[in-house]
Amino acid sequence: MTRKDESERTRIAHGELCYLQIPARDVDASGAFYEAVFGWRVERPHPSFEAPGVIGQWSTDIAPAATGGILGWINVDSIETALERVRASGGEVLEDPHRDGPARLLATVRDPAGNLLGVVEHRMPS
Repeated sequence: MTRKDESERTRIAHGELCYLQIPARDVDASGAFYEAVFGWRVERPHPSFEAPGVIGQWSTDIAPAATGGILGWINVDSIETALERVRASGGEVLEDPHRDGPARLLATVRDPAGNLLGVVEHRMPS
């Protein structure tokens, strides 16, 4: 790979999500939740993580986004498995999976800190 190829590969595109800060009351519980449900790599003892395409950290200085605001959606391979993991990892399923168009299943959950987030599985209709 040439130096030019390397710089183009690492350039962050305008509008691309590049860093995520997630409110947390208990950083260990939040880390365990996102690790178990979504397979994120959690760096301990630091409150940081690495997810596909993004890095970030948990912050105890920000109130959880329990209502309103931006709702982030996280892609999963199996929505049923993800929701089982949400429940088993201290989260709460607020909305059971429902079809959104012909190729997506959506559900809304709350993480252990109280943050709302969406879970999406891209699935072709049968």
